[in-house]
Amino acid sequence: MDIDLDFDIDFSAPEQKKTSGSNTLESKLVKDAAIKRIIKNNEIHYIKAKALSDLCETPKQNEQYRIITEKQFNAYALILHLLETRDIDEMYLAIYRINEPTVNSIIDFILSGKIKKSVFVISNFFNQTKKPEKWAIKLKTFCYEHPEITSHVYTHNHSKILAIKSRSDYFVFEGSGNMSNNARIEQYLYENNKQSYDFHKEWMINICNNG
Repeated sequence: MDIDLDFDIDFSAPEQKKTSGSNTLESKLVKDAAIKRIIKNNEIHYIKAKALSDLCETPKQNEQYRIITEKQFNAYALILHLLETRDIDEMYLAIYRINEPTVNSIIDFILSGKIKKSVFVISNFFNQTKKPEKWAIKLKTFCYEHPEITSHVYTHNHSKILAIKSRSDYFVFEGSGNMSNNARIEQYLYENNKQSYDFHKEWMINICNNG
């Protein structure tokens, strides 16, 4: 609350305007709320990561799983699962939509060096054909500010593909699910295959370069 105190006293000093500090408090509350949303979002996705690991082990090289399930997990759950034990050297993500806490976490992972290089192919529905959403603006701005480690494009995309290089492994995760909390019957393909990884890496880089 701003309080205006009017004292008829001349201290023979330059005039200064008193502020209550409410703006600082409001900014802190907003930041704290954002942090809580990120923590809650990650807690949910760690549970989803466990659901995936309970369903199948991490695929060995040239091993593949095909999954039909109503369990809640998605590409971001896999990112968290892998980052528990390893860094990600390269990440190529094609997705229709991401929520803001997930974008914030991915940015933090990139800045911390846990994800060393990343490419994003995102639907332009949330950046151009519709009023831009905060997460879309934030991801776009971040990529523009860090061109040496990120690339991105907003285009007519509805694919959901995650391709990750980590150590000598090449993980590919394809499926119908977005990075959301919806519980529906979804299909996924989860494999460790360099040929599949290189295929998705190539088209995502090409569409970013020509976007």
